[in-house]
Amino acid sequence: MMHMYTRSKAGFISTKTLMGIAGASALSAFLWLNNEEQGESLQIKPIYEEAKVAEFRLEIVEPGEVESAENVEIKSQVKSRGSGGVSILEIVPEGTLVKKGDFLVRLDDAGLQKELLRQRISVHQANATLVKAQADVEAAKLALQEYLSGTFRQNEEQLESAEFVAKENFRRAEEYLAYSKKLAAKGYVSEAQLEADQFAVEKALKELDLAQTKLEVLRTHTQKAKVNDLNASILTTAARLESARNSYELELTQEREIEDQIVNCTILSPAEGEVTYANQNNKGVIIGEGEDVRENQTIIRLPDASRLLVQAKINESRVEQVKAGMICRITIDAIRDVELEGSVQSVSDYPWPAFDRYRAHIKEYGTKIIINDPPKGLRTGMTAKVTILSELIEEALQIPLPAVFRKKGKAYCLIAGEDQELELREIDLGPNNMSHAVVVAGLEEGESVVINPDPFRENFEPSEDKELALN
Repeated sequence: MMHMYTRSKAGFISTKTLMGIAGASALSAFLWLNNEEQGESLQIKPIYEEAKVAEFRLEIVEPGEVESAENVEIKSQVKSRGSGGVSILEIVPEGTLVKKGDFLVRLDDAGLQKELLRQRISVHQANATLVKAQADVEAAKLALQEYLSGTFRQNEEQLESAEFVAKENFRRAEEYLAYSKKLAAKGYVSEAQLEADQFAVEKALKELDLAQTKLEVLRTHTQKAKVNDLNASILTTAARLESARNSYELELTQEREIEDQIVNCTILSPAEGEVTYANQNNKGVIIGEGEDVRENQTIIRLPDASRLLVQAKINESRVEQVKAGMICRITIDAIRDVELEGSVQSVSDYPWPAFDRYRAHIKEYGTKIIINDPPKGLRTGMTAKVTILSELIEEALQIPLPAVFRKKGKAYCLIAGEDQELELREIDLGPNNMSHAVVVAGLEEGESVVINPDPFRENFEPSEDKELALN
């Protein structure tokens, strides 16, 4: 609908404007006169309500999310080769019902396949080094056996033969010298010939001593030095063999680990269940094809639908009022007109970490509430509201919470005294909920309290020596 407006000339006020100003002035005058005449009737009057003995319930209401009490967690067992982890190539859709042995996830193994080829080359090289080291040890042992039973025996026999020849030469030289002496005594041998025969004896003796010395050196020193050298060679080659064997086993172990990693890239279901992605939206962790996962990161959960719970967060101001075993009422947003029963299973000793710096000052404690007999259709991830019965008093004297106010650290209320005169009464309070407070002392059942005390409380001052009237 279009509205037509008329424009007044500059410097003039329209008739409608004058009429509006006159009407507003008349209404203001009427209201002022009416208030002047009825001032008494506009004064605020106290509103009373009787203190009653009734059932008192302290209930804590918090939102939560349905989770499984027992989850089979499917984690990545593939070691991250980089900062980004391993990519998901294929994954079953969320909500799929799987059986034991069914396919769940396939991770990218292209990098592992290349690494396996390189590792197999390293294994073959280590094996070649091991074979050579084994041959070197055998060669060192054979060298020792060859020396002791071959070279040493040969050298020893040669020196023994030289000693034997030297002894024979020495014997013959002595006999020839003795014969020469006999001939020299008869004048048949010259003095020069006798000296030559004496020199021959001394020469033969020297040759005998040399042969015996060589044989002794061979048996005492040369053999020992050579055996020690060959034994050292055996120990050296044995150490190299052990090092080569360890290197080969290490390379072989790494090859097996890579093969196991490739096998782990294909994940099969270990049990029956409904596939639930392990998303963590508050941490920015999203599960899906193309996303990276790190080692030991949970990819899928298979919840047990027969055992469900609600994960709720209790503010620090109320966490001391919640204990394990307390009875709860649970409603599910997706399942209307159904109220479930449950009980508090546990309350965390530590607050949830704050993922938002603007809420870092708010401390909330995780609380698990077991759902009794979860109905069909209830699934993990559904939003729930939990009402925890923190305290129940079957018969408690209670008054409305607005009736209570404090002065100098003590609790008071206003009651209707004689002739409806207001009277200040000090009271001793017990627990309170969102609407009522339990009165332990100071009031009796049936006494009327003022539930709008704010306009009147400033007119009363507590008495220092006034005692509480006990029930």
